[in-house]
Order: sequence, then structure tokens, then C-alpha cells
Amino acid sequence: MFSKLKPAPQTPQEANPITQYFEIGKQVASAGPELVWKIHEAVRKSDKREASVFYFEKRVAEKLHKPKRKETITEILRFSVRQLDRLKHPKLLTLYHPIEESNDTLAFATEPVLGTLANVLGCLEERLPQNLPPAVKEYTFLDIEIKYGLLQLTEALCFLHYSCKLIHRNLCPQSVIINKRGTWKLAGLEFAEKCNETDIMKPVPCQAFTSKLPKMGQPDLDYTAPEIQNNSKCSPLSDMFSLGLVICALYNGGHSIIEANLSCATYQKQLEMLENNLNDLLDRVPHHLQEPLQSLLEIDARRRPNAQNFSMIKYFMEPAVHALQYLDVIQMKDSTHKSHFYHNLQGTLFSIPKKLWFQHVLPSLKTELQSPEVLAAALQPLLFMIEESTTEEYQNEILPVFRTVFSMPKSVQATVTLLENLDIIMKKTPKSDIKADVLPMLYSAFESTTPQIQCAALQAVTQISDILEEQAVRKMVLPRTKQVFDNNSGVKEDSYIQVQAIALTCVEKIIDKLEKTNILDEVLPMLGKAKLQDPAILMPVVRIYKHMLGEKKYGLTVNLLATKVMPALIPVVVSPGLKLDQFTSLVELLREMLDHVARNQRNKLKLEKLSSTEIIPTTFTTTAEQSASYPHRPPTLRLESRRQSISVDDVARRSSGTNGGSEASSPDSNLLRVQATLPGRRHSDNTIQPPRILIAPSSPDGSYTPGNLQMRRHSSVCPQDVRFQFSSMQKISPSPQVTTPNVGMDFLSSGRANMRRYSAAALYASSGVPATCNSRGPSPAGSASSLLQQIGSGVQSLFGK
Repeated sequence: MFSKLKPAPQTPQEANPITQYFEIGKQVASAGPELVWKIHEAVRKSDKREASVFYFEKRVAEKLHKPKRKETITEILRFSVRQLDRLKHPKLLTLYHPIEESNDTLAFATEPVLGTLANVLGCLEERLPQNLPPAVKEYTFLDIEIKYGLLQLTEALCFLHYSCKLIHRNLCPQSVIINKRGTWKLAGLEFAEKCNETDIMKPVPCQAFTSKLPKMGQPDLDYTAPEIQNNSKCSPLSDMFSLGLVICALYNGGHSIIEANLSCATYQKQLEMLENNLNDLLDRVPHHLQEPLQSLLEIDARRRPNAQNFSMIKYFMEPAVHALQYLDVIQMKDSTHKSHFYHNLQGTLFSIPKKLWFQHVLPSLKTELQSPEVLAAALQPLLFMIEESTTEEYQNEILPVFRTVFSMPKSVQATVTLLENLDIIMKKTPKSDIKADVLPMLYSAFESTTPQIQCAALQAVTQISDILEEQAVRKMVLPRTKQVFDNNSGVKEDSYIQVQAIALTCVEKIIDKLEKTNILDEVLPMLGKAKLQDPAILMPVVRIYKHMLGEKKYGLTVNLLATKVMPALIPVVVSPGLKLDQFTSLVELLREMLDHVARNQRNKLKLEKLSSTEIIPTTFTTTAEQSASYPHRPPTLRLESRRQSISVDDVARRSSGTNGGSEASSPDSNLLRVQATLPGRRHSDNTIQPPRILIAPSSPDGSYTPGNLQMRRHSSVCPQDVRFQFSSMQKISPSPQVTTPNVGMDFLSSGRANMRRYSAAALYASSGVPATCNSRGPSPAGSASSLLQQIGSGVQSLFGK
């Protein structure tokens, strides 16, 4: 039972006091002599800041069997950490927590570390395999990373040699730390020696590599200068030789061109082959680095360049490299220098790979985003990165850093910078973040009293109008735009006129998303208040009216055009401030408006005229006299009004006296009796024209002048038949009469299909029949006059009843 209550044993890492300050994660890298330092991920408990913790397990040194040597290794490692804690420089590894010791381990905390140069290049992997994550093993360097990294190491050596008066003595891939930003930091000060006090370049005594001492207690022999191994003397120029061998390892698959395999004899042999090995490698080295590399690897130390001279070679003269270099020390600069640098950084970013944007540039900008003094300048390179990044890169890398900017207090310049580039931000920002962070910032900008911010907010709307939802435009954007316009009305200062012009341009962009009520209640009053004499305001107004003329949905009626819009625009035509193109646009708009008004008014008047016009029959006058052979002159007919025809049943009913005796003797009844008697007679369009027939008195002299006789259409007579044409100039001569027996009313009512049917109108004989007019049945030529007489007698007898 008591065994269950016994706490679980702690690991060596958990027993170290550093766990009180940091949460320790998995191992990600290794460093130091023989890679004895194991590097773990960590997070500082106090502020949740990311870090790395270096562990050394003392049991590793127990393999040496000699307690004195074991203690020597531990002391060397303690010394290196104390040196880092004492020597603080941007090019050296930054400590977050000093060394902590327990019975089993040594530990200290640093800035977040990706790995060492040895981990990335795979150095010592054959002899000392490391269980590292793929992100470290598969990491590859860009050319600019190598260039920038070598410059970092050179400046670190400058600091040690000239400021600290120290010789590193163990510059090798295991001592070069690569942090999470991609910056190369120098560490591994276990074997540092002080320079000569009188002349720092003068050699000082030092310990050469020997097999009598443990290898983890000595510098790496593969990167040791020949004067150290041969003469047991070192100087700052010895570090320059080691730097040359590190450069060779970068272009030689992680292997130094001196591979001694921990053997002094092998080292001497490799040293003799140094020149040949270097010549074989130079083809893989960048052109501007070849000659400096040869000078670094001179056997004679006096012919080598010092760190200051090497940092000024042409290979490092690149703006992108110096920009990255300045970012490492920018926190030491004041606000003026920072602002100047960030303004220029935007022009340099295009030459810096995106990989370094997120590793190196963005972490520096993140710090500046919290500073109101530098925020406006820091936003410019950040917005360039947003524009050039993919949506995924922006949302994963930049947005978590950038999100706080929307809600934080900002200077006028920073707010204007954000608003001017709002279209870039909204294209890649998720909709949830737009509603929660971006749009509230935009709406609050409308309420600012600063004209620059108001103009920037209005311009932002013109840029993002396609992205905004219709409801947001109607409820939020338009009312605020109108408010800004009204607040700047009545003032003639240039800044206020500019605000009005931009407000009208904003309306022009969003008008398609407005309803008719919005336009009538808010847009048209704005246009009416606009100071049209100023060309900056006139042109947006012209474009808005031109757009509204295109569709009826905007509510720009003819009455508004004629009474409100055109009277306001016409005086502006003679404004002296207009340029030719502005004048032309205005005149074209007025012409379109006038054409629109004229076209609508003309159509309206035409419709009114058509609706009020009555169909009044015209009177046909003729001077033709009645044929002398026509004994019974037809009555003169006069049209008074239109009446609908009635059926044959009605005629029969009226004839039989059903509706009263008075109707039977009416003219209508007489006419309808003719219809009943002559069933073959037809009325065009089922309408009797004329429905009411007035009988004029007969002429006593037997002659008749049809001056008042109206023309009636005969439905079955050819229009070319001269018998039914009246001449005002010539009297029609009668045709010879031919008597046709047994032709009377029975003949007319027989309904024979081969006979011509005539309507109850005046018929006149003609002298002949054109050949083009066909008759419907055989009829003797001489019987025409007699037939007409019989028809006339029958009609007269019917009307006389």
C-alpha cells in the first residue's frame, strides 16, 4: 500500500531547478564539444515566452573513469555559460536564465533555438548520431542565409577580438547556433583565451590538441589553425582560419577539408593537402568569396585578413544582407532611426526571400507594432508583405501578429496608412475577422474629426465597395458618408472641399448597392447641396447623374431632371474654372438629360392625343349625275353615329310587332327587313354602317346630284370597277336597257351563289366593265340596266312601307 503512495522517480531533467522557471519540452538539437549539450523546447512560466533549455547530463563524463577529468569537463561547460552571461551582444547567443546545477545535470535557458550548424549540416552524425526532428535534419540554407550567417559570425568575432579582447579558439559548426529567426549566433566559449594586452594580434600561448586529454575537453581538431597545433600559440587570426574551414564545410557537405579523425598525425597530413583540397572546392564557392576564402586559409597567419577587413569584402555588399543585419540591432536604436529604416525596408523586401520574411523580418516588426511612435513606419513593410503573401501565409503567419493593430490606439498617420491599404487587408482576411476587427475600425474612422482620417475612410470604401455587403452599405456606410459630407458643407477651405469630393466619389462607388428610397432620401439631397462650381466636386456629381440616367430604378424622374437637376447644372457650363474635358463631360450630360426629357414628354403628348381623338367619318362629295335610265333615285344617306348590328331574329321579332308597332315603321326596321329579305347580303365586321338611314326627298325633275352622298364600301365589288366610281368632271351616260324577264324580289332573295350581292347603297350604271373585274355568274350584257331598275324598285318599295 505504501509503495503506491511513493512518488514516481524524477528524470535528471526534472530534478534540475530550472524546471521551476520553464516548462520543458522535447529535445530538438544538440551543441557544444562532442555535442554534449542537449537542447530542448521550453516556455517561460512567468510570461509564456518561448525559449530553449540546454541540458548537460554529468553521467556522460563518467565514461572518462577519472574523477578529475570528469570535473574538468563540468567546469569547462560552466565557464562557457558564464562567459555568455557576461558577454552580451546581438551576435552572441542570448541567455534567458543563468546556469542551474543539480547532482545529475547542468542547465541554462536561451532564446528559441532551431539547432546548430552541425545539426543542419549533419556534422559528426556518423560518429555521434543524434535523434533530431526532421525539421532540423531537412533544413536547407538559401544563398542569402549563408551570406548573412557568415557576416553574423564575422561581426561576432569582431566583438570578441576588439571589444572583449578574447580569442574564441573553437569556432566550428557545433559552436554556431541558429535561432528560430534564422540568425546565426556564436556560442561555445569553453576554450576562449585572452588576447595579448599590448597587441591583440600578437600570438599568445595555448594548449594544442592531444590524445592525453578527453576529446570533449578540447577544441575540434578538424577546425584548428596550424599555429595552434604546431606551435601551441594562438591569436585572433587563428579564429579567422577556423572561419575559413567553416565556410568550406558549408560547400563540402558538412565536412571540413581537414578531417583528422581525432589524430594529430592525420591532421598534419591533411594540412599538407590543404591547398589541393581547397582548389578542388573553389568551383562550388560563390565567385566573390573565392579569393577571400583563400586568404583566410593561408598557413602563415600574418597573411590572413582580420575580422574587420573580412566583413568589408564585396561578397557581403548587398542591401538585403545589411537590412537583415540592421534588424538584429534595431531595438538599440531610437524612434527616429527606426522610422527611417522601416520606410526604406519596403524597397528592400523584394530581394529578401519570403522564408526570411517570416523567420527574421516579421519578429522584428511584431515588437514595433506595440510602439505608437514607430507603428506608422513599421506598417509599410508589413503591408507589403501582406500584399505579396498568399492567403494561407497571411492567415497563418502574419494575421496573428497583425490582428492587435486594428483595435489599438493609433496615430493619425498610422490610421491613414491602414485605411489606404484596407483593400489589401480585406482580400485575405477571413470574414469573421473582417466583421470583428476590420469594419469596426473603418466605421470609427468616419467619426473622427480629422480631415485626413475622414478622407482615408471614404477612399477605403471606394476601394472595398465590391467586398462590402449591401446591408452594411445601406445601414452603416451611407449614413456615415452623408454625415461626413454634411459636416464639411458650407466651408470653402480646400481640405473640406476635398472631403466632399471624396464623399461623392464614395457614393458613386456604392450607388448600385442602394435602394430607391436610399437614393431619393439621402443621395439626391447630397447632390443638391454639392458646390458644383468647384470642378473637384462637379465631376463626381456628373458621373453619378450619368449613371442614374441609365436605369429607372434610381428614381431620377423627368420632373426632377427638368425642375431640379438641369437648372442647377446649366449655370455651371459657363464657370471659368472648368477645363475642356470637364466642360465636355458636363455638356454631354446635359444633352442626354434634355434628350431624355424631350423623348418622354413627346411620348406622353402623343399618348394623350391618341386617347382624346374621336373617329369622325369624312364626307365624300361627288358631282356625278344620276343616270337617266335609273328611274328610281336612291335616297341620300348621312352617317351620324356607329351602332352595333342586330341579329336576324331581332329583325323578325320587330317585324312581327313583338316590340310594338311604332318600331316596325322606323327606318331601322325598314333596313333590317331588307336584311331579312336578302339573306345573302353581308355587313363588314358585323357592323351596320350607317346604322341610321335618313331618306332625303326625291328630286322632282328625275335628275339627281349625289353631292351629299357618302361613299359606302361594297364588299364584293372590285375597286377598279368604273361602275362604282364617281366623277366630278364628267356626267355618266346611261347604258342601253335590256329587259330581263322574271327578275324581281324573288330573284334577289333566292340566295343563288352565282349572282353578285349588293349592299343597300346607291348604285350607278357605268358605260362598261373593265376586263379585270370578274363577275360571279353569267349575266347578259344588255340586262345590267334592267337589273338595276328592278333592284331600285324593290328597295324603294321596302323603304316606303
